Amino acid sequence: MTLTAPARFQSLWQRNLIAGASDDSPAIYQRLLAGYQQQNRHYHSLRHIEHCLGMFEQCKSLLQEPDAIELAIWFHDVILESGRRDNEARSAQLYLELSAGAQREEMRRLVERLIMATLHDGSSLDDADSFYMVDIDLSSFGLPWEEFLRDSLDLRAENPHLCDADYHLNQTGFHRSLLARPRFYLSDFFFERLEQQARANLARYFEYLETVKAGG
Repeated sequence: MTLTAPARFQSLWQRNLIAGASDDSPAIYQRLLAGYQQQNRHYHSLRHIEHCLGMFEQCKSLLQEPDAIELAIWFHDVILESGRRDNEARSAQLYLELSAGAQREEMRRLVERLIMATLHDGSSLDDADSFYMVDIDLSSFGLPWEEFLRDSLDLRAENPHLCDADYHLNQTGFHRSLLARPRFYLSDFFFERLEQQARANLARYFEYLETVKAGG
């Protein structure tokens, strides 16, 4: 069974229902599936969610609120519209709408905050679980080079409204902001496992872009 199988999501949703709440998990799963299977998805697809869940499984025992992080993983990229800067906020809002009256308010606000942490702007990072959420979302930077490059090309394909120069200016700006941090990965778990590879990938990617610009 894959990590994104309906039974997994439905079990997660059901065990976090408050007393008396109706179980709408099959319909909610289908809503998530519809989002991640949109034709404009190249990187932010079910493959990304599967990858994040795989990383989650590796560090699950270290988390304070693993169900909150797993819910945030499922929802954090469900809304994706090229050119908009509020996709994370809209994804969080969808979660809040679907969980209203079904989950504890404390859980709902925690999941919302974890989703918003994936803006990667430094906000919403007040506890260890937020560090793990950010690191899980960025863990693909630490994949082997060929997989990292594939993901980079898929991300480019999700932004057809930008010319190459504007896209790479924006993206490398984001990359350099991550590299400027004392640690690319905030948690010890991911720092020890992926930090070196992520930094090497980005250094090689910058060289790759220069080669592409030169037509080599």
